[in-house]
Amino acid sequence: MAPLERARGALAESFRFAAALIKDVRKLLTLTLLNIVPIVNWIVTGYFVRVVRRNPGEPLEVREFGELFKEGFNFFLAVLLLAIVLAIPFWLVALALMLLRINVPELLKAANESLSGRLLLTATVEFAINLLLGPAIGLYMKRGKISEIFAFGDAWRAVLGFGVADYAFACLVVMALTCPVTALSSILLPPPPLTQGRVGGLAEALLIAMGSIWRAYAPSWLVSAPLMVLVNAIYYKVLAQLPYPTAAPPPPPPPTPPPAIEEMYERLVDRVLRTWGGTPERAKARIESLIQKVMEERGVSRDEAVRMLYEQL
Repeated sequence: MAPLERARGALAESFRFAAALIKDVRKLLTLTLLNIVPIVNWIVTGYFVRVVRRNPGEPLEVREFGELFKEGFNFFLAVLLLAIVLAIPFWLVALALMLLRINVPELLKAANESLSGRLLLTATVEFAINLLLGPAIGLYMKRGKISEIFAFGDAWRAVLGFGVADYAFACLVVMALTCPVTALSSILLPPPPLTQGRVGGLAEALLIAMGSIWRAYAPSWLVSAPLMVLVNAIYYKVLAQLPYPTAAPPPPPPPTPPPAIEEMYERLVDRVLRTWGGTPERAKARIESLIQKVMEERGVSRDEAVRMLYEQL
């Protein structure tokens, strides 16, 4: 197999999926508008959960919003749980660095002051998350159980089956697509429609709030939202193509214990009533006659005779 052949194939399939989404303006516009609204964008997350789970050749229909929202909410809970668990060692590392008098907040602040530093920091964090945690997140999206997000062994076997270098290369491509989107969001920051200082009191406070919202979301409306939908479509389509091991089948249910002798007897009586009709007393008399006959012919106890008759139903 040629170097990075799996990565090139998976990326080609992912780009075809994104191109089909671009051609379907209705789906792309719907996902974009949903993606810019906090909490409502869980619908978009649920949509991509289904993409990973089904690995469709063409973009899925954007419908069943309630079910998609539920999928997105469960995804949020799973990732939040994973983040809480993984935050513990990071806090320990940060504490150790502080004890060594290494000012971590100042380092992060210095890296975040320039656009290039911000892009480098964002790209590094995203690449690390996609490379190390992406397969586990994809496994959860594939199987739908929150506990699967901690099945790092199965997730790593999927990466090994796909090829570590191939998956790392795919993550680099996704990171290379994300960086321009982040840069454009930082550059294309339009001024708010109304500025403070023109009115006073409550009206000015409302205008300031509107300006803050405009600055926060205008770049998403202009650039980030549609592009991020496409970048996410590419990345999650790559995750959908990882060879995750098949989930173990559920254990068989425990064998059902046989009913008690009294219950067997009542069922025999009910069967005679439905078959021959008549009164319950006549049905019981018929059953007693059959029980006596089996006891004499087989030489068994009354309970065994009832059981043998019940097994013939």
